[in-house]
Amino acid sequence: MTRVYLSGKITGLPREEYTRNFEMAEQHYRGAGFEVVNPVKLGELLLNMDSDASYEDFMLRDIEALGSCTHIAMISGWDDSPGAQREKAEAERLGLEVMQYRPIGGKRA
Repeated sequence: MTRVYLSGKITGLPREEYTRNFEMAEQHYRGAGFEVVNPVKLGELLLNMDSDASYEDFMLRDIEALGSCTHIAMISGWDDSPGAQREKAEAERLGLEVMQYRPIGGKRA
């Protein structure tokens, strides 16, 4: 099984922008044959179960999901996100392959 966790900036961006960024990355990796874990979609599930979920609740859920993956894909702009930096550090600790995702054409994801 080849499973990739998508990591990138969410906090501070408009919902439409981060949703589009993660959807583009998800389509890319699904097209390349990966099973994809999209934390934006996981976040929607968490909010449906607990509308008072905290930032740390999201991060703990994301780190748990990351543990089921073989790769992590860092979406352009990830380095401006403390959460994505934390996910990358955890991925490296777990020995996951780290990939960089940049959309074709050089547009910032």
